[in-house]
Amino acid sequence: MKIFKNTSMQGLSIPFGTPEGVKTVFVGPKKQIEVPNNWKSKVVENLVHRRMGKLTIVPDPQPKIVPTPVKKRKTKTPVESE
Repeated sequence: MKIFKNTSMQGLSIPFGTPEGVKTVFVGPKKQIEVPNNWKSKVVENLVHRRMGKLTIVPDPQPKIVPTPVKKRKTKTPVESE
């Protein structure tokens, strides 16, 4: 996830390039938005360079893989004959 925080005193309308097409998001003054990592925006990079916003990239949480319990098999013991 990407978190963009608007540090300016004005609202910003930011276009993001998504796999479905361009989506525009409004960010109010001193507010922040979260977008997926695959959304790209030159406007955000420009605003960060001009110090009008901050961009934080948070790694997506990895799903926990729970190992399946292994069932113990009962082995047949050989019967001793007398």
